Amino acid sequence: MTFPQAVQATPAVRSAYRRGLEALRRADAGRVQAENTQSLTGSLHLDEAFREAEPTASRWDYGIGYRHSRQEEAHWVEVHPASADHVDAVLNKLSWLQRWLGNEAPHLARLTRGGFYWIATEGSVHISPGSPQDRRLAKAGKRGP
Repeated sequence: MTFPQAVQATPAVRSAYRRGLEALRRADAGRVQAENTQSLTGSLHLDEAFREAEPTASRWDYGIGYRHSRQEEAHWVEVHPASADHVDAVLNKLSWLQRWLGNEAPHLARLTRGGFYWIATEGSVHISPGSPQDRRLAKAGKRGP
């Protein structure tokens, strides 16, 4: 199944699908680099798609489809300040995303192969290697931004 097909099979985000990186805010799209832009198969702005249905939830930002030779994958991107003070917020968003994928988006979950990315908004990272926050990220299966 392709990313666009998986999105169409997921009612909550069906209308949020856009080609390439069109679902991302302009500033955020500039932070995403792809080896081959022709392999980008679409994107979702999850935060926007769930803003009304889950206004108080810690929602993940984006989903991006990417075709690697014959295999298509879903990559999940959170653009957020990268400091120790923000680790809890990002981990809460990751938990929300993983719950949503597991409970409501099985086709997108099957395309997900560990592709959870935290991109720093300011370009610099303020999380010390080996710090408690760094260890919490590692325990959650996530490397720092």
